[in-house]
Amino acid sequence: MIEFEDKTCFGCGQENSRGLRLELGFDEDTKTVYGEFQATQELEGAPNIIHAGIVSVILDEAMIMVNKYMDTVALTGELTIRYLQPAFINENLYVRGWYVKKNKRVIENRAEIENEMGKIVARAKGKYIEVDKIPQPE
Repeated sequence: MIEFEDKTCFGCGQENSRGLRLELGFDEDTKTVYGEFQATQELEGAPNIIHAGIVSVILDEAMIMVNKYMDTVALTGELTIRYLQPAFINENLYVRGWYVKKNKRVIENRAEIENEMGKIVARAKGKYIEVDKIPQPE
């Protein structure tokens, strides 16, 4: 897995007090990232429902982590999300992201979030642009 300073990443940074602090594992055989998440009240959109932007972050983070575990540095190029039903505050959610294919420097991944009942609440497809290093401001 690629190691770089991402302690303050909004999605996975364990030192970001306002972030999601997602902890995602990786299955090498299936090239699949997996994890569990439970949103608190401050991540609410409509009453008792997780804000759609937060759902988007979880899905994107799962797909980005697939790249990272596969030793590829890549940035989000395109993200398409299908919201199928509400994801509720204080509900256990299960995220899964997996590798689909690579064409030159464009990597395609997929992800989905299931609720406690095993129903998919959202799914995403993403295109990630492989870079040699993460760009920084000049």
